[in-house]
Amino acid sequence: MSELRPLPISILRGGTSRGIFFLAKDLPRDRARIEPILRDVFGSPDMRQINGLGGATSNTSKAAIIGPPTRPDADIDYTFAQVSIGTPLIDWGGNCGNISSAVGPFAVDAGLVPAVEGTTVVRIHNTNTGKIIVAHVPVQGGRAARHGDYAIAGVPGTGARVDLEFTEPAGSITGKLLPTGKATDEIRLADGPVVRVSVVDAANPMAFALAEDLGVRGDESPAEIEANTGLTGALEEIRGIVAEWIGVVPDRAMALSQSPGLPKVGMVAAPSEYRASGGGTIGADSMDLLARSMSMQTAHRSYQVTGAICTAAASLIAGTTVHLVTRPAERRAEPSRIRIGNPYGVMDAAVVSSTGSDGALNIESVTIGRTARHILDGTVWISAELLAGEETARGDSEVEVLATLA
Repeated sequence: MSELRPLPISILRGGTSRGIFFLAKDLPRDRARIEPILRDVFGSPDMRQINGLGGATSNTSKAAIIGPPTRPDADIDYTFAQVSIGTPLIDWGGNCGNISSAVGPFAVDAGLVPAVEGTTVVRIHNTNTGKIIVAHVPVQGGRAARHGDYAIAGVPGTGARVDLEFTEPAGSITGKLLPTGKATDEIRLADGPVVRVSVVDAANPMAFALAEDLGVRGDESPAEIEANTGLTGALEEIRGIVAEWIGVVPDRAMALSQSPGLPKVGMVAAPSEYRASGGGTIGADSMDLLARSMSMQTAHRSYQVTGAICTAAASLIAGTTVHLVTRPAERRAEPSRIRIGNPYGVMDAAVVSSTGSDGALNIESVTIGRTARHILDGTVWISAELLAGEETARGDSEVEVLATLA
C-alpha cells in the first residue's frame, strides 16, 4: 500500500474563478514533477474530477504557485497552471486574470508581504507572461478584507474591491501587440466561410472574430454557444490557425492537444440588449460592445480578466474587429473605460494609453476591479512517491524553485 504525504494548500476564489494555491517551497523544482502532483490534487483526468478537489469546470480547475520574487520590481512571483479536466494535460502557456485577483490577498494572508491597514499594494510578477500586475488589496485587521459593497457579474453578492492594474500588458507571449502585423486578418474556414479575425496580444494573446461572420448574433448564452457545434467548431478552428500563426504550436492540428488554452478565442458584436445568464435584462446603453469567449473548448460563463484587458486594448486599435463594433469614445460616459457585455452582465476596464513619436499605440496599463475570497487553508493527502526526494527540493531556495517555473 502506498504511503501518503501531506501537502499544504489554500483554496481561493478570484473573480469568477476558483483555484488551489501552493507555496513554491512545498513543491518540486521542475514542471515535469509538479504536473503529476497537480493531476492528483485536482482529480484529473476525469470529467467529474470526483477523486480530487477540482470543480469539473475550466473555471474551477486552476492552480497558482506563489513564492519570493525573481525580479527587483516585484514583491512575489506567481505562476499559473490550467489543469485539464478530461486529459492529463497541464497548460502553463498564459495567465488567468481572475485567479490573479486572489494572488494579492493570498500574499497578505500568508505573510509574504507586510500587511498595511486600509490598502496593501502587492507587485506581482506573473512568470507565465513576464509581466507585472499591481494589486491594490483592501486590508482589515492584518488580513485581506472579504466584505464590501462591490459586485461583479458572475459572483453572487458583494465583496471588497481588489483593483488589478496590468502594467504594459502588450506582447505578453509574442512580444507584439499585433502579432500578425495586421489589425485584421481573414481566415477561410474548412467549410468555406471567410471570417474576419483580429489577433491581439495584451495580458494574453486572443483572436477576436466578428459574430456576424460566424452567422450568430453575439449575445448568445454559454448554453446556446455549446449547443451550436458548428459555432464551437469554427471558433476552435480559428484558435488552432492563430496558434500556428503566432508560434504557440508548429502546426494548427496540434493546438488542441498541446495548447488547448492559448491563444484565447472569442467573438464580438455591437452593443445590443440581451438576457443575462443570472437573470435580468442587460440594456444596450450599459455596454460598449458585446463579447463572448471560449475557455478550454467550453463557453466561458462570464469573461476572462485577461480577455477583458485584451479586448479593451483591441478596442483602441483602428481597424480591428473589436474597434469596429465598440461604441466610439465620444459616445461613452468615460472615454478611457470600456464596458464589455458578457453572459453574466457587464465588466469594465479602464485603459491608460499614449501615442509614441512614431504614431504607434502604447498601452500603459489596464485596470479591472475584482473581488476575491480566501476560502480554505488545509492539507491535501497525496501519494508519497509524488513527493519523493522533496526534502532536497525544499532545501533549495524558493527563488531557485520559481526560476525553474518561469
